[in-house]
Amino acid sequence: MTPSSDTGRRWVATLIVLLLLLQAGRWLWRKYNQAQDAPRQQAELAVQQKIAASHAYDDALLQANALLDRHDTAAAKHLLDSLQQVPTDSLFQIERQKLQAALQRLDSARAGSPRLK
Repeated sequence: MTPSSDTGRRWVATLIVLLLLLQAGRWLWRKYNQAQDAPRQQAELAVQQKIAASHAYDDALLQANALLDRHDTAAAKHLLDSLQQVPTDSLFQIERQKLQAALQRLDSARAGSPRLK
C-alpha cells in the first residue's frame, strides 16, 4: 500500500463519518423539535375536540328549540332531558347557558305561557 492511497482512504472514511454525524444531528434536531411541539399540538387537539363537542351539543339545542317552535314540548322535553345527562364540563360555558335558556323556554311552554321565543 502506498502512503497516498492510505491517506485517500482516511479522507473517505473521515467524510463518511462526518456525513453520518450530520445525519444523526439532523435526526436529533427533528426529534427535539417534535418534543417541543408535542404540548402545543396536544393543546390544539384538545381545543378542536372541545369545539366539536360544543358544536354537536349546540346542534341538539337548536333542534330542541325548533321543536319548541313547533309546540312539540314532549319531544323537546325528551331531547333536553337527554342533553342534561351529557356531562358539560368539557363544553364551553355558552352551551350550559343555552341549555338553561332552553329549559326555561320549555317550562314556559308547558305552563301555557304564550311566550315561546
